[in-house]
Amino acid sequence: MNNKTNTLPTFPTLSGWLESNMPEVDALIFDIDGVLLVKGKAAEGSNRVMKMLRREKIPFYLLTNDGDHSTQEKASIIRQSGLEIFPEEIVSCADGLMELPVRAKKRKSRENGQNPGTITDDEPFFIMGNLGNPCFAQKAGMNTTRNLEKINSCQGIIVGERNYDWEKTINAAVNFFVKKPYAPLIVPNPDEYYPGSQGELCIGAGGVARFIVQILKTYGITVTPDYLGKPFTPIFKKTHSLLEEKYGKKIPLNRILMTGDYINSDIKGAINFGCLSAIVLTGVTTMEMLDKSDTLPDMVFRTLG
Repeated sequence: MNNKTNTLPTFPTLSGWLESNMPEVDALIFDIDGVLLVKGKAAEGSNRVMKMLRREKIPFYLLTNDGDHSTQEKASIIRQSGLEIFPEEIVSCADGLMELPVRAKKRKSRENGQNPGTITDDEPFFIMGNLGNPCFAQKAGMNTTRNLEKINSCQGIIVGERNYDWEKTINAAVNFFVKKPYAPLIVPNPDEYYPGSQGELCIGAGGVARFIVQILKTYGITVTPDYLGKPFTPIFKKTHSLLEEKYGKKIPLNRILMTGDYINSDIKGAINFGCLSAIVLTGVTTMEMLDKSDTLPDMVFRTLG
């Protein structure tokens, strides 16, 4: 039996750890679902931790791969649980769309070094499904359409969530990339699935994107998606930039603590970006799962407080 967790620092609560170790961190970032919210309700100790951070003026942000809801909508959902959170304290995977024009200038085809060009203001992006209300892409100033008849005049595709005709839209997307193999495929939420309201599995934007990529690969075309959410760099880079901008000081990455419940998203992303990482055992990850994982956090909390 593997005993990796025997040497992993484990604490009863994050709030208790913070009371003793506050000087060790300059800022905190949190996943939302499974951490601050558990089954739609405020997690044990979440209010205590938020009040502590506000009282001590410790910088923090909440990160989410939920590109289906705007930060206004997400904050409203959280407030309904009894936890006071404001839209400006949330960073969504889809917020990475704000940086897309800059990133596109550096985007090269990995296959042959060709430059597919920069994003323009006149050509639209085709959006598959929801991207929040207000729409993240429109908030970023992007020209967009959901009209399948216009897909071939688009410069790229953004994969959102839910509420669209999968058969027609995925077929159209595949054929779009057959015609334009170097066009960008933007995926705010990299997750292949997410839990539904009754605990059932729902296919996420990442799952749809990988399905499209696999079909094209079988056909002989390689498309490399641009993933914006955890565990990929854009959402962490955006959050780090916001932390330093909002609080007016440099914040070393190794003094930012990311607390999440998902190894392959929260923890892997934090480690790759250079942050401290902690698992809280109120979400999807158990100690047994950690024992079998090659990716381990710096510490474990049984609850937030």
